[in-house]
Amino acid sequence: MLRPFLVRLHRYAGLALAFFLIVAGASGAVIAFTDEIDTALNPDLRLARPGSAVVSAYDVIDRIQADDPRGRVTFAQLAAIPGRASLYFVKPRTPNDGALGYNQVYVDPGSGAILGKRHWGAFTLDRRHFVPWVYEIHYSLFLPSGLSGWFLGLLAAIWAGDCFVGLALTFPARRPFWRGWTKSWRMKSRAGGHRRTVDAHRAGGLWLWALLLMMAATGFYLRVGDFTVRPLLASLSSITLSPMEEREHAGLTRPAAIRLAFRDVVPIAEMRMRSELGGQVTATSGSLDPDTGIYAISFRASRDNGIAAPTLYIDGNTGEFLGRSEAFSGTLADRLLDLPRPLHGGKIAGLPGRIIVALTGIGTVILSITGLLIWQRKRRSRRARAA
Repeated sequence: MLRPFLVRLHRYAGLALAFFLIVAGASGAVIAFTDEIDTALNPDLRLARPGSAVVSAYDVIDRIQADDPRGRVTFAQLAAIPGRASLYFVKPRTPNDGALGYNQVYVDPGSGAILGKRHWGAFTLDRRHFVPWVYEIHYSLFLPSGLSGWFLGLLAAIWAGDCFVGLALTFPARRPFWRGWTKSWRMKSRAGGHRRTVDAHRAGGLWLWALLLMMAATGFYLRVGDFTVRPLLASLSSITLSPMEEREHAGLTRPAAIRLAFRDVVPIAEMRMRSELGGQVTATSGSLDPDTGIYAISFRASRDNGIAAPTLYIDGNTGEFLGRSEAFSGTLADRLLDLPRPLHGGKIAGLPGRIIVALTGIGTVILSITGLLIWQRKRRSRRARAA
């Protein structure tokens, strides 16, 4: 009685999820290599002439803001990478300034020349916006933020549950269990077309099972974790709030003015970092949260995968040091909350991790398509018997 119920449950869940898993799997495989693909498509935007001289990032910020006074730079790549353009994010200074038509500016760090602008998140499918378009499809389906979060979170929860249903359906109905189950992991070499499709769906699902469950669980957290997982963890272990979160909880948002600029704040953060570590330190990037007036200045990561960079927070009006954060440090809850994003994107394991994530995305597409083919074949058979 249980197995027929699980078969129907797996069928209906698979049909409900198939389209979204195909989209998520294919787009996820692309996103795993965002930088490489975007550079190949837009070398004029992402590449710069290598040279020894580097224009000050602060001068570039001034130039960008002077070029369009409506905009304020909210992210700056402070440390230039040889042969690569430097990235700056720009937002409207006030709601009255309206849409700028762009939010990314790429600059040649050697000459300070603006190489190009684009809007990350625009519903525009062309060479310039292909990777941002794929990212937004994966992250939100271009739905409104409130709707997309809960909708995709629900799909991820169904997917996670269906992983366990699918696993149960691979268990043999007869004993001995282990001898029967090992057959589920293999594909018959001389089987026909439909049998190969069934074997690919079952065996592929088993070999990828742990990765599929991880993708579903981390995807769920990244969409609705702040409303579900985070409160649960907070009941078990304390969570360290960032200075931005502390001000938001206190209602201290939308400062009247932000007095200090990047050129004022970064040296303060570097001096603080030198006092902690000793020797020469250089900030790699900086961001400004206009709602709280707080700068976040990041330094070179202590790990090669670049996900554990220490970040210092500086008040944009007083220059006061507000705190420091570093991934995988702090309380148990802090460490657990740092895991989903690098796990989901594969960056936690560097290049091999991103390759695994891309292959898992392709595998998700194949499993969804083979599942649809199996359902279609059985549907035709049922209709033929009924006729």
